[in-house]
Amino acid sequence: MAHYAPEKVLGAKTDQLFRVVDLLPEEKVAQVLDFAQFILWQETRSPDETTSFERWAERLAQDKEFAYLSEEDVAYIVHESRAERK
Repeated sequence: MAHYAPEKVLGAKTDQLFRVVDLLPEEKVAQVLDFAQFILWQETRSPDETTSFERWAERLAQDKEFAYLSEEDVAYIVHESRAERK
C-alpha cells in the first residue's frame, strides 16, 4: 500500500497551512477562512471592477473637489492630521 504524502498531492505549503490551521482555536480558523475568501475574491475579480465603496469614495472626492489628490497626498494629510491630535 502506498504511503499518503499530502505535500505531494496538495503541495508542501498547503500541507503546512493545514497543519497550522489545525492547531488554531475555532474562532481563529473562521478568521483564516474569511481572509482566504477575501484573497480569492481579489484574485477572481476583474481589475476594472469597482466596489460600491470605491464608487462612493470617488463620487465624494469629486463632489468635494479633491479628486486631484493622489493616494500619497491623502496619506500625508491623514498622517499630519493624526499627529496634530496627539
